[in-house]
Amino acid sequence: MNSITFTRYAVFGKPVLHSKSPQLFGPILTKGRESYTRIRPQSAEDLAHIVRLLNIPGASITAPFKEEILLYADEISEDARAVGAVNCIRYENGKISGHNTDHFGVTGPLNEAGLILKSAKILVLGAGGAARAAVYGLTKAGARVSISNRTEQKARELAKVFDATVIPWNSMHALPWYDAVVSTILPEAIPPDAEKLQYDMLLDAIYKPSLMTAHSRARGIPVIGGEQWLIHQGVEAAAFYIGKKPSPELLASKLSEVPDPDSLRILVLNNESIEQFSQSKHDLVISAFGMDEKTVNQLINEEKNLAFGG
Repeated sequence: MNSITFTRYAVFGKPVLHSKSPQLFGPILTKGRESYTRIRPQSAEDLAHIVRLLNIPGASITAPFKEEILLYADEISEDARAVGAVNCIRYENGKISGHNTDHFGVTGPLNEAGLILKSAKILVLGAGGAARAAVYGLTKAGARVSISNRTEQKARELAKVFDATVIPWNSMHALPWYDAVVSTILPEAIPPDAEKLQYDMLLDAIYKPSLMTAHSRARGIPVIGGEQWLIHQGVEAAAFYIGKKPSPELLASKLSEVPDPDSLRILVLNNESIEQFSQSKHDLVISAFGMDEKTVNQLINEEKNLAFGG
Protein backbone atom coordinates (compact mmCIF):
# COMPACT_ATOMS: atom_id res chain seq x y z
CA MET A 1 0.00 0.00 0.00
CA ASN A 2 1.46 3.35 -1.02
CA SER A 3 1.87 6.14 1.55
CA ILE A 4 -0.01 9.39 1.08
CA THR A 5 2.26 12.19 -0.08
CA PHE A 6 1.31 15.59 1.33
CA THR A 7 2.12 19.00 -0.05
CA ARG A 8 3.62 20.48 3.07
CA TYR A 9 3.41 24.15 4.02
CA ALA A 10 5.23 25.36 7.11
CA VAL A 11 6.17 28.05 9.56
CA PHE A 12 9.87 28.46 10.36
CA GLY A 13 11.10 29.87 13.65
CA LYS A 14 13.34 29.32 16.65
CA PRO A 15 11.41 28.65 18.85
CA VAL A 16 8.42 27.61 16.74
CA LEU A 17 6.15 25.16 18.61
CA HIS A 18 4.17 28.09 20.04
CA SER A 19 3.19 29.27 16.54
CA LYS A 20 -0.50 29.19 15.70
CA SER A 21 0.06 29.10 11.93
CA PRO A 22 -0.98 25.42 11.57
CA GLN A 23 -4.29 26.14 13.32
CA LEU A 24 -4.85 29.33 11.34
CA PHE A 25 -4.08 27.99 7.88
CA GLY A 26 -5.01 24.33 8.26
CA PRO A 27 -8.71 24.90 7.46
CA ILE A 28 -7.97 26.40 4.03
CA LEU A 29 -5.80 23.50 2.88
CA THR A 30 -7.07 20.64 0.74
CA LYS A 31 -7.79 17.71 3.06
CA GLY A 32 -5.84 14.58 2.32
CA ARG A 33 -3.45 16.37 -0.03
CA GLU A 34 -2.05 19.39 1.81
CA SER A 35 -0.75 19.80 5.33
CA TYR A 36 0.98 22.36 7.53
CA THR A 37 3.75 21.98 10.09
CA ARG A 38 6.22 23.90 12.27
CA ILE A 39 9.93 23.67 11.47
CA ARG A 40 12.85 24.71 13.64
CA PRO A 41 15.90 25.22 11.39
CA GLN A 42 19.41 25.70 12.69
CA SER A 43 19.99 28.93 10.75
CA ALA A 44 18.62 31.02 7.88
CA GLU A 45 20.93 29.14 5.54
CA ASP A 46 19.57 25.86 6.87
CA LEU A 47 16.03 27.21 6.40
CA ALA A 48 16.65 27.86 2.70
CA HIS A 49 18.29 24.43 2.36
CA ILE A 50 15.26 22.70 3.92
CA VAL A 51 12.82 24.55 1.64
CA ARG A 52 14.70 23.36 -1.43
CA LEU A 53 15.43 19.88 -0.11
CA LEU A 54 11.83 19.15 0.86
CA ASN A 55 10.22 21.18 -1.92
CA ILE A 56 8.13 23.26 0.47
CA PRO A 57 5.95 25.51 -1.74
CA GLY A 58 5.39 28.21 0.86
CA ALA A 59 5.98 29.17 4.47
CA SER A 60 5.67 31.83 7.12
CA ILE A 61 8.91 33.15 8.60
CA THR A 62 9.16 34.23 12.24
CA ALA A 63 11.94 35.31 14.60
CA PRO A 64 14.88 35.20 14.41
CA PHE A 65 14.98 34.64 10.64
CA LYS A 66 12.98 37.55 9.19
CA GLU A 67 16.03 39.66 8.40
CA GLU A 68 18.56 36.86 7.90
CA ILE A 69 16.54 35.09 5.20
CA LEU A 70 16.95 38.15 2.96
CA LEU A 71 20.44 36.88 2.21
CA TYR A 72 19.19 33.52 0.94
CA ALA A 73 16.10 34.48 -1.05
CA ASP A 74 16.40 34.64 -4.83
CA GLU A 75 13.75 37.33 -5.20
CA ILE A 76 12.55 39.99 -2.75
CA SER A 77 9.27 41.90 -3.08
CA GLU A 78 9.06 45.68 -2.85
CA ASP A 79 7.27 45.41 0.50
CA ALA A 80 9.97 43.15 1.96
CA ARG A 81 12.71 45.49 0.78
CA ALA A 82 10.97 48.51 2.28
CA VAL A 83 10.36 46.81 5.62
CA GLY A 84 13.80 45.19 5.60
CA ALA A 85 12.40 41.81 6.56
CA VAL A 86 10.61 38.77 5.15
CA ASN A 87 7.66 37.18 6.94
CA CYS A 88 6.65 34.70 4.23
CA ILE A 89 8.24 32.92 1.29
CA ARG A 90 7.13 31.10 -1.82
CA TYR A 91 9.19 28.41 -3.54
CA GLU A 92 8.55 27.71 -7.20
CA ASN A 93 10.63 27.05 -10.31
CA GLY A 94 13.68 26.54 -8.11
CA LYS A 95 13.54 30.04 -6.63
CA ILE A 96 12.70 31.33 -3.15
CA SER A 97 10.68 34.55 -3.24
CA GLY A 98 10.54 36.64 -0.06
CA HIS A 99 7.63 38.91 0.82
CA ASN A 100 6.36 40.88 3.81
CA THR A 101 2.74 41.26 4.87
CA ASP A 102 3.32 42.57 8.41
CA HIS A 103 2.16 46.06 7.43
CA PHE A 104 -1.32 44.65 6.70
CA GLY A 105 -1.37 43.68 10.38
CA VAL A 106 -1.49 47.41 11.12
CA THR A 107 -3.58 48.89 8.33
CA GLY A 108 -6.12 46.04 8.27
CA PRO A 109 -7.30 46.29 11.90
CA LEU A 110 -7.38 50.10 11.82
CA ASN A 111 -9.47 50.05 8.64
CA GLU A 112 -11.74 47.45 10.21
CA ALA A 113 -12.17 49.73 13.23
CA GLY A 114 -13.50 52.41 10.90
CA LEU A 115 -10.44 54.64 10.71
CA ILE A 116 -9.83 56.31 7.35
CA LEU A 117 -6.07 56.16 7.10
CA LYS A 118 -5.57 58.79 4.42
CA SER A 119 -4.46 61.95 6.28
CA ALA A 120 -5.05 60.31 9.68
CA LYS A 121 -2.65 61.38 12.45
CA ILE A 122 -0.99 58.30 13.92
CA LEU A 123 1.76 57.93 16.50
CA VAL A 124 3.94 54.80 16.36
CA LEU A 125 5.70 53.85 19.60
CA GLY A 126 8.97 51.99 19.04
CA ALA A 127 11.53 51.86 16.24
CA GLY A 128 12.24 48.15 15.74
CA GLY A 129 11.12 45.72 13.04
CA ALA A 130 7.42 45.86 13.91
CA ALA A 131 7.50 49.65 14.03
CA ARG A 132 9.18 49.79 10.63
CA ALA A 133 6.42 47.62 9.14
CA ALA A 134 3.81 49.84 10.80
CA VAL A 135 5.34 53.09 9.55
CA TYR A 136 5.71 51.68 6.05
CA GLY A 137 2.11 50.49 5.84
CA LEU A 138 0.65 53.66 7.35
CA THR A 139 2.73 55.94 5.16
CA LYS A 140 1.78 53.93 2.09
CA ALA A 141 -1.88 54.38 3.06
CA GLY A 142 -1.46 58.15 3.24
CA ALA A 143 -1.42 58.63 7.01
CA ARG A 144 0.57 61.38 8.73
CA VAL A 145 2.93 59.37 10.90
CA SER A 146 4.94 60.35 13.97
CA ILE A 147 7.43 58.08 15.73
CA SER A 148 8.53 58.04 19.36
CA ASN A 149 11.16 55.73 20.82
CA ARG A 150 13.16 55.60 24.04
CA THR A 151 16.37 55.78 21.96
CA GLU A 152 15.63 58.86 19.90
CA GLN A 153 18.38 58.24 17.34
CA LYS A 154 16.65 55.03 16.21
CA ALA A 155 13.39 56.95 15.82
CA ARG A 156 15.19 59.58 13.73
CA GLU A 157 16.76 56.95 11.48
CA LEU A 158 13.37 55.32 10.87
CA ALA A 159 11.62 58.66 10.36
CA LYS A 160 14.18 59.70 7.77
CA VAL A 161 13.45 56.63 5.65
CA PHE A 162 9.70 57.26 5.52
CA ASP A 163 9.59 61.06 5.93
CA ALA A 164 7.86 60.81 9.30
CA THR A 165 7.97 63.13 12.32
CA VAL A 166 9.90 62.35 15.51
CA ILE A 167 8.34 62.92 18.93
CA PRO A 168 10.78 62.97 21.89
CA TRP A 169 10.04 60.09 24.28
CA ASN A 170 10.08 62.36 27.33
CA SER A 171 8.09 65.26 25.87
CA MET A 172 4.52 64.22 25.09
CA HIS A 173 2.77 66.93 27.08
CA ALA A 174 2.19 69.31 24.16
CA LEU A 175 1.16 66.94 21.42
CA PRO A 176 -1.86 67.08 19.09
CA TRP A 177 -4.75 64.64 19.30
CA TYR A 178 -3.97 61.42 17.43
CA ASP A 179 -6.50 59.33 15.57
CA ALA A 180 -4.60 56.24 16.75
CA VAL A 181 -1.50 55.11 18.56
CA VAL A 182 0.28 51.97 17.35
CA SER A 183 2.42 50.47 20.10
CA THR A 184 5.26 48.11 19.20
CA ILE A 185 7.16 48.55 22.48
CA LEU A 186 7.78 45.90 25.14
CA PRO A 187 4.83 45.00 27.39
CA GLU A 188 6.49 46.58 30.43
CA ALA A 189 7.32 49.85 28.61
CA ILE A 190 5.27 53.03 28.52
CA PRO A 191 6.12 56.67 27.68
CA PRO A 192 6.70 58.86 30.79
CA ASP A 193 3.96 61.29 29.75
CA ALA A 194 1.49 58.65 28.56
CA GLU A 195 -1.32 60.15 30.64
CA LYS A 196 -1.02 63.38 28.62
CA LEU A 197 -1.16 61.59 25.29
CA GLN A 198 -4.51 62.09 23.56
CA TYR A 199 -5.76 59.49 21.07
CA ASP A 200 -8.93 57.76 19.88
CA MET A 201 -7.73 54.14 19.79
CA LEU A 202 -4.71 51.94 20.47
CA LEU A 203 -3.39 49.12 18.31
CA ASP A 204 -1.02 47.05 20.46
CA ALA A 205 1.30 44.64 18.67
CA ILE A 206 1.85 42.74 21.92
CA TYR A 207 -0.27 39.63 22.55
CA LYS A 208 0.43 39.43 26.28
CA PRO A 209 -0.81 42.02 28.83
CA SER A 210 0.97 45.35 28.39
CA LEU A 211 1.16 48.65 30.24
CA MET A 212 -0.01 50.57 27.17
CA THR A 213 -3.10 48.40 26.85
CA ALA A 214 -3.89 48.64 30.58
CA HIS A 215 -3.33 52.41 30.53
CA SER A 216 -5.61 52.89 27.51
CA ARG A 217 -8.41 50.74 28.88
CA ALA A 218 -8.27 52.55 32.22
CA ARG A 219 -8.94 55.76 30.31
CA GLY A 220 -11.79 54.22 28.34
CA ILE A 221 -9.84 54.24 25.06
CA PRO A 222 -10.65 51.30 22.71
CA VAL A 223 -7.83 48.79 22.28
CA ILE A 224 -7.14 46.54 19.29
CA GLY A 225 -5.09 43.57 20.46
CA GLY A 226 -2.06 41.98 18.85
CA GLU A 227 -4.07 38.99 17.70
CA GLN A 228 -5.69 41.23 15.08
CA TRP A 229 -2.24 42.10 13.76
CA LEU A 230 -1.52 38.37 13.46
CA ILE A 231 -4.82 37.70 11.70
CA HIS A 232 -4.63 40.45 9.09
CA GLN A 233 -1.02 39.82 8.11
CA GLY A 234 -1.89 36.12 8.01
CA VAL A 235 -4.71 36.66 5.52
CA GLU A 236 -2.32 38.31 3.08
CA ALA A 237 0.50 35.83 3.75
CA ALA A 238 -1.79 32.91 2.95
CA ALA A 239 -2.83 34.59 -0.28
CA PHE A 240 0.85 34.95 -1.21
CA TYR A 241 2.23 31.49 -0.53
CA ILE A 242 -0.78 29.18 -0.35
CA GLY A 243 -2.78 30.88 -3.07
CA LYS A 244 -5.93 30.97 -0.95
CA LYS A 245 -7.17 34.03 0.93
CA PRO A 246 -9.04 33.16 4.14
CA SER A 247 -11.40 35.56 5.83
CA PRO A 248 -10.22 37.35 9.00
CA GLU A 249 -13.20 35.79 10.76
CA LEU A 250 -12.03 32.26 9.93
CA LEU A 251 -8.54 32.92 11.29
CA ALA A 252 -9.95 34.58 14.41
CA SER A 253 -12.05 31.50 15.14
CA LYS A 254 -8.90 29.33 15.21
CA LEU A 255 -6.74 31.48 17.48
CA SER A 256 -7.73 29.74 20.70
CA GLU A 257 -6.82 26.26 19.43
CA VAL A 258 -3.58 24.78 20.77
CA PRO A 259 -1.79 21.48 20.10
CA ASP A 260 -2.07 18.70 22.67
CA PRO A 261 1.31 18.48 24.45
CA ASP A 262 0.70 14.79 25.24
CA SER A 263 0.23 13.71 21.63
CA LEU A 264 2.75 15.77 19.71
CA ARG A 265 3.99 14.27 16.45
CA ILE A 266 7.65 15.21 16.20
CA LEU A 267 9.99 14.52 13.29
CA VAL A 268 13.74 14.68 13.80
CA LEU A 269 14.86 15.70 10.34
CA ASN A 270 18.11 14.21 9.09
CA ASN A 271 19.35 12.38 6.00
CA GLU A 272 17.61 9.17 7.06
CA SER A 273 14.17 10.72 7.74
CA ILE A 274 13.74 13.00 4.72
CA GLU A 275 11.08 10.82 3.06
CA GLN A 276 8.96 10.79 6.23
CA PHE A 277 8.40 14.53 5.93
CA SER A 278 5.98 14.29 3.00
CA GLN A 279 4.42 10.97 3.98
CA SER A 280 3.03 11.73 7.45
CA LYS A 281 1.82 14.73 9.44
CA HIS A 282 3.92 16.35 12.14
CA ASP A 283 3.34 19.07 14.72
CA LEU A 284 7.03 19.90 15.00
CA VAL A 285 10.05 19.24 12.80
CA ILE A 286 13.52 19.68 14.28
CA SER A 287 16.38 20.16 11.82
CA ALA A 288 18.98 17.74 13.18
CA PHE A 289 21.56 17.63 10.40
CA GLY A 290 24.93 17.08 12.08
CA MET A 291 23.45 17.01 15.59
CA ASP A 292 23.82 14.32 18.24
CA GLU A 293 20.82 12.80 19.99
CA LYS A 294 21.43 14.65 23.25
CA THR A 295 21.35 18.05 21.54
CA VAL A 296 18.20 17.17 19.63
CA ASN A 297 16.42 16.10 22.82
CA GLN A 298 17.45 19.36 24.48
CA LEU A 299 15.92 21.34 21.62
CA ILE A 300 12.69 19.35 21.79
CA ASN A 301 12.42 19.92 25.55
CA GLU A 302 13.15 23.61 25.05
CA GLU A 303 10.35 23.89 22.48
CA LYS A 304 7.88 22.12 24.79
CA ASN A 305 8.80 24.25 27.79
CA LEU A 306 8.45 27.50 25.87
CA ALA A 307 5.15 26.46 24.30
CA PHE A 308 3.46 24.81 27.28
CA GLY A 309 5.50 25.82 30.34
CA GLY A 310 7.33 23.44 32.61
